[in-house]
Amino acid sequence: MTVDTLSIARELKATKMPAAQAEAIASAIGYTVHETVATKSDLRELEARIDARMEAMQAKLIMWMVSSQIALAAIILAALKL
Repeated sequence: MTVDTLSIARELKATKMPAAQAEAIASAIGYTVHETVATKSDLRELEARIDARMEAMQAKLIMWMVSSQIALAAIILAALKL
């Protein structure tokens, strides 16, 4: 995302704000937006990381469910032999 800091500074100067102050404010706004706003690329990277984590968690959950079913089957078989 780009910010037209020159236009911001001009608009602030038009309100009788001192030029140095207007330029400093416009520069701060531009820097803040540039450094803190997420881009589409940032969001795609985040989505890819979340997808990878979800796949890993899904695999762990499936393993846990299979393991608990095997353990349950073993307990039932042991109980039947008693």
